[in-house]
Amino acid sequence: MIIRNPIAAGYFYPRDPSDLRVTIEKFMRRAKVDKEVILGAVAPHAGYIYCGEPQAYVYNSIIENPTFVIIGPNHTGLGSNASIMCEGIWNTPFGSCRIDSEIARKILGNSRFLKEDIHSQTQEHSIEVQLPWLQYKFNSVKFIPIVIGSDDKEVYKDIGYAIKKAIEMTKTIVVASSDFTHYGYVYDYVPVTGSPETILKYVENVDKEAAKAICERNPDKFLNVVEKYSATICGKGAIATMLYALKENALKGRLLKYSTSYEVSKDANSLVGYAGIILI
Repeated sequence: MIIRNPIAAGYFYPRDPSDLRVTIEKFMRRAKVDKEVILGAVAPHAGYIYCGEPQAYVYNSIIENPTFVIIGPNHTGLGSNASIMCEGIWNTPFGSCRIDSEIARKILGNSRFLKEDIHSQTQEHSIEVQLPWLQYKFNSVKFIPIVIGSDDKEVYKDIGYAIKKAIEMTKTIVVASSDFTHYGYVYDYVPVTGSPETILKYVENVDKEAAKAICERNPDKFLNVVEKYSATICGKGAIATMLYALKENALKGRLLKYSTSYEVSKDANSLVGYAGIILI
């Protein structure tokens, strides 16, 4: 049995279970949303202090406990360009989450590009940080972790359709783990300069245009927005893959909450946008 222990606890979210519960509860209480049967979502993956509010809006809207396909980017560059884990347990301070091996193996069998590979997942935080929110809501969580580092639209389409086929007639939610625009010299992305207001307006306009394409369930339009602005949306592949998986079944999307790290850091020279989006 493969056991993956947390690598983001104590950095992106509290390591102590009591502190973690208090942190999540604080955000959940503020996230006033209607409970819905949702098919997909976009949730950010930064430190909870920065992006906990958009995450809370997404996870507070979930009405039932299905299996979760969680797709994240490959920040580390380790392992293969498109990987899936088909068995094992991921631990967090709240306990363990088990991989749904049956659905995972169906996804793997349906794809030309996915490889079964743990190396791209052991040090990747983008999937791990989603799990405590699900554990907070549900007694047990079953999920499938997929990490995508490819820049190829055909890979997104292939994996999206592989997911679509595998989850037919199941209760499954597809979550794309992604932050939005990363602005600043540290991210090598400075398309505008000026006052904090000027920078924030630019970043929000880019992110809202990308969010609109997501809410329209249009992966090609979303990728065109990313290309148009050279947008530094780290999980663009995860988002596009989720959209290809759900575009024929989802009826509409909704942007529940948008924020930026500036609201916490007050630093406009290095900021990141965060969006909480659901597809229903």
